[in-house]
Amino acid sequence: MRIIHCADLHLDSGLQTHLSREKARIRRDELLSNFGRLADYASENGVEIVLIAGDLFDRDRVSALTGNMVLSVIAAHPGIRFYYLRGNHDKGDCLGRQTGGQSPDSKAGFPENLFLFGSRWKTYAEGKDGRIAIAGIELTRENSAAAHASLRLDPECFNIVMMHGQLYAGGGVSGHPDRPDGGLLQKGGSVGDPGNAGNAGTISLRALRGKEIDYLALGHIHRWKKDRLDGRGIYCYPGCLEGRGFDECGEHGFALLEIDEWNRLRSHRFIPFARRTLYDLEVDVSGCATTAGMTEKIKERIRREGCSAQDMADITLLGELDVECEKDTGYITSVLSGMFFFARLRDRTKLRIDTEAYLHDKSLRGEYVRKVLGDMSVPEEEKTEVIRLGFMAMDGEELQ
Repeated sequence: MRIIHCADLHLDSGLQTHLSREKARIRRDELLSNFGRLADYASENGVEIVLIAGDLFDRDRVSALTGNMVLSVIAAHPGIRFYYLRGNHDKGDCLGRQTGGQSPDSKAGFPENLFLFGSRWKTYAEGKDGRIAIAGIELTRENSAAAHASLRLDPECFNIVMMHGQLYAGGGVSGHPDRPDGGLLQKGGSVGDPGNAGNAGTISLRALRGKEIDYLALGHIHRWKKDRLDGRGIYCYPGCLEGRGFDECGEHGFALLEIDEWNRLRSHRFIPFARRTLYDLEVDVSGCATTAGMTEKIKERIRREGCSAQDMADITLLGELDVECEKDTGYITSVLSGMFFFARLRDRTKLRIDTEAYLHDKSLRGEYVRKVLGDMSVPEEEKTEVIRLGFMAMDGEELQ
């Protein structure tokens, strides 16, 4: 039996932190259509089960378009069973409007091949003779501790357990959890304790060891992570299906499992699936004297990374430049905009001024450098920039 394990699609995200309104709309549509692409992939590759381990949506209530599309995709693939466990973002009545007000806690109004979970353990039987068990619970701060203790599984079955939350205490993971504000293109974010779990439940690997789990299907961390749970089973975060911001760079996709209920897990691998890859690139432009030279260094790095025009890039310029170098970041940004779906340029270069060369120079520049260096009202860390701007003014250049 083939099974897809995915999580954290975050459909209906805002995505307008840095993108234009039009590009944000394109990205929202792409995220939504990815769910249909996933179902089509499952159908075309003999997948019988899709596990959605939380945060299918980015909020409790979703737009009519998103809710209707998801339910339509599921109904259009009756040969696939979809097991959907809500996460901390889609905990509420996320599909109620599309089902006549029915709560996801109720089966009424939902496609027959959609299976749901609640705040107590629920187990479904799959496979020949029901020898594959899929158990899940939607964690809250109130039920986390009891959930670990109350899990009961048949050791004779192949046991899949679905949970959405942050690992802690003896099983912590570093990585970026979902962003509470759903913002786009933010950097950073490392979590490893329940205090930074973004209102998600917390999961103790220690408490789950020895529970007869063969595969622990997790959601909440947006990067791929797989490791041993104990002598019997493994756990996995498949990551998000598509990177939304620059804290979610690199490949994204889902886990594909092949299971023989008699011989346990046969294979488990990551399947890249994102439409666009996001890159966070640092480019050292030390020694460059012109904008053209810097641009060529950036292009060389882009070629080396294998970026394409459909991707998104956050490029940071680093290094030390001579104060008299010719640098036009506006021009570089315009070049990058033609190379990517979206690109952002950040200048973190430092300027080098050979003050000794100017101290005894009788030119206007020399006099200017001496005045700035001797001006106690100008902070030391700002004097290089003041000198650079002064040189630009002397050359008749537009200050930037």
